Amino acid sequence: MSFASPDKLIWLLAALPIIAFYILKTRLRRRPVSTLLFWDQVFEQKRQRSLWQNLRHWISLLLQLAFVGLLGFALADPLWNSQEDTGQDLILVVDNSASMRAVDPATGNTRLQEAIEQASDVAGTLRSGDNIALITAGGSVRVVVGMSDFAPTVQEALLEIQPTDGPTRIGEAITAARRLAADDQKRRIVVFSDGGVANRDLLTDASPQPTADPNDASAAAAAEQRRSLTGDDVRWMQVGTSQDNLAITTFQVRRSTVDPIGYSLLVEVHNFSSQPAETRLTLKLDDALVDVIPLEIEAEGSFRKQIDSTSRAGGVLTGELKSDDALQVDNVARAILPNRPEIPVKLVAGEDSESYYLRRVLESIPLVKILSADAVDSEPAARLTVFAGVVPETIPEGPVLLVDIPESGPAIGTDGQPAWRLGEQVDNPIIAKQEKQSPLLRHVQLQNVILAGGRDLEVSESLGTPTTLLETAGGDRVCVSIERSEGRILLLASDLDTSDLPLRIAFPVLMTNAMNWFFRETGEIRPALATGLTTDVPWDVAEDSETGTANLIAPSGERTLVTVQRNKVKLGPLPSVGVYRLTTEDVSESGDVETGEGETDPTAATDDTNLVAVNLSDANESDLRLPELPETTAGELPPAGRSPWFYLILAATGLVITEWALFQRRVVA
Repeated sequence: MSFASPDKLIWLLAALPIIAFYILKTRLRRRPVSTLLFWDQVFEQKRQRSLWQNLRHWISLLLQLAFVGLLGFALADPLWNSQEDTGQDLILVVDNSASMRAVDPATGNTRLQEAIEQASDVAGTLRSGDNIALITAGGSVRVVVGMSDFAPTVQEALLEIQPTDGPTRIGEAITAARRLAADDQKRRIVVFSDGGVANRDLLTDASPQPTADPNDASAAAAAEQRRSLTGDDVRWMQVGTSQDNLAITTFQVRRSTVDPIGYSLLVEVHNFSSQPAETRLTLKLDDALVDVIPLEIEAEGSFRKQIDSTSRAGGVLTGELKSDDALQVDNVARAILPNRPEIPVKLVAGEDSESYYLRRVLESIPLVKILSADAVDSEPAARLTVFAGVVPETIPEGPVLLVDIPESGPAIGTDGQPAWRLGEQVDNPIIAKQEKQSPLLRHVQLQNVILAGGRDLEVSESLGTPTTLLETAGGDRVCVSIERSEGRILLLASDLDTSDLPLRIAFPVLMTNAMNWFFRETGEIRPALATGLTTDVPWDVAEDSETGTANLIAPSGERTLVTVQRNKVKLGPLPSVGVYRLTTEDVSESGDVETGEGETDPTAATDDTNLVAVNLSDANESDLRLPELPETTAGELPPAGRSPWFYLILAATGLVITEWALFQRRVVA
């Protein structure tokens, strides 16, 4: 045995004054008394126990000297023979994934709380010359405390760890720990987790099995991952107890293939138990009850169903299990249904334009309502203005569709230039080129189609940013889209009454795409995201800008600034389940909608707001049954036990208690 701090042995000199005080004797004072009769009796009793009095005196001295000796040796930090090295690099990996939220019914504590307590105890074993670090592995890998020789910093950081709703990232965390401590001879990685990794067989079978086929890449990758999780420098400290659980593992919506304004919900509920379970699934759209489905799920089984429904009003579709299990975060799942309001359309036709086909196609599009020519005040204001065979004196605000354009556009700007110039009528205008990247031409094929009455359109840049959608072999632009701040414009220079375009299936598809394009809708339902993942969310930036910023507001009210590039926002990894609010407006404390608990309501959407639903949807995290770790990976890695100074302090404490007992007996005697 050696000492890490031999200079602290100087504290042993404290024994000298203790010995001096015991050697010194108190001189008795003489006092006159009236009689010696009673004092002789007292001295006689004391004289019978004088041997024990002297012996007890020396025992007390030895106890106090032993106390000073133990305390001095503890301060010198003695080391076992196995600890006589240059120090160790101890990295604590704490799993704060969703499964660590599970509550132990016996103690009432979560698995994460138990892991933090165990990690704090291990951090307390740090000795002089050691370094320690802390990494969390839930949702994403985070180095909370880098390599340090001060254990209290890590213990304080442990108390600040918050649970996440993301999947575990133990493998990535162990890789990060090995980068922090490159010396594999000094490195000790201690993982505090319930063992809920993605492939639990990697833990239950600690020894990598050789593959029969050296070219089997998947088997080789599994063996390498197993070695990474269960290497000689890694020890697992498993927390929690195995528990049964019910979970929603799939909750996704899409447009119905039958109902134009309906949706189809795919929901899956899994029973992670060896016993059958009964529960019910409640579906709500915002606060309105949609359906209640009773469930009887067999052991290790699942319930999977596709539910079709119709809803023109958007909102948050929520599915909730009636189950009082240990993990509540996977009992609720959400999806966002976009609002599909009615589209009042004002159709203005020229005297020579019948606009028969155009009217019939617009009427066939769901939610489109053609306003009457003599509209009264009780009717809603038009959201879209359609001109067929006529050009207005001024272009109205809002989305505008012009078909069968007879002449050049109205004058705009200070110079009085026309909004567009119309060329001569093209003979036999056959479409030779179309902009396939435009959302207006999604699922539309118009090449080699004759557009009767087609004319070349030359759009002024003062009106907006034009994009040529359809072009003839001669280079004539017969269909142009225009981006402007007041509302988008679509120009189609073709006579629908004499063209064969309305007779093709591409025409109603083009008009449906135009409705989505005018109001900046994709026509698709944004899928619910999973926690811990990174994804790109479509985001239509205003006007001609390709980049911008947006505010991402978490369910807790926390705000994050995200970047918009090429009509997409990169999100993730998102750590919490719930509804996120993505908006371009300037968010302030006073502008948020407050809930009853004082937090912001992320579902309080405005016109320029998008909602993103995030669910756990991870069967591995919902399975609360613990894998059985082999002996090679479970337990502490030597020498992770208590240092000798700990036991010296315990012995010194015992001596103090013994001396106190002797003192009390001496006083009583």
